[in-house]
Amino acid sequence: MIRKPQTTGFWRGRLPHWEVEDGRYFVTIHLAGAIPAGGAQRIRELSENVQLKAEHDSQDKSLILMRTIFREMEDWLDRSEHNTLLKNSAVAELVIAAINHRVRTCRWIVYEFAVMPNHLHLFLSVLKGTLKEPLEDFKRWTGHQAGRLSSLPNGRFWQDEWFDHWSRSDEQDERIVRYIQQNPVNAGLVSDYLDWPNGSWQK
Repeated sequence: MIRKPQTTGFWRGRLPHWEVEDGRYFVTIHLAGAIPAGGAQRIRELSENVQLKAEHDSQDKSLILMRTIFREMEDWLDRSEHNTLLKNSAVAELVIAAINHRVRTCRWIVYEFAVMPNHLHLFLSVLKGTLKEPLEDFKRWTGHQAGRLSSLPNGRFWQDEWFDHWSRSDEQDERIVRYIQQNPVNAGLVSDYLDWPNGSWQK
């Protein structure tokens, strides 16, 4: 089923972020410094193109560029050994606990997630308010707690901004879930996603 929800908000950091009514969002947050300088520069250049497209073209054309940025970012994250603090099981567990707490307290519906060595994939709906404020609160809390468990290489835990897009159909929902499940496999960490310990499939 194709969803055409009403746009409820728009904001722009380095990337444009659209929020929609009853949105299901695929969010990727990575650790500060997880992408080396060359990769970060390439992503900045692509982001500038997205901003130009967002100003002059349709949302659909911007979406194509956003997907290009996502692929570039994922390629860097999956092969980078820069800042892999989420390999620390205690740090990964506190991130998972923070996600589960927001589900239990009826703030989020989470359809799937995976905590990777240097980033987090999260497919969710926010039950109250916008996407921006709850994610900022999540990053603040988990970053503070991570700093109490381990030294933060860059003085920060998470990168300032995140990548997000909203799912437009049931078919996209299924693709996003499969992508999240297969990310540990595609990154060469396990041969079967069920063996990855830091995913929503581990109950």
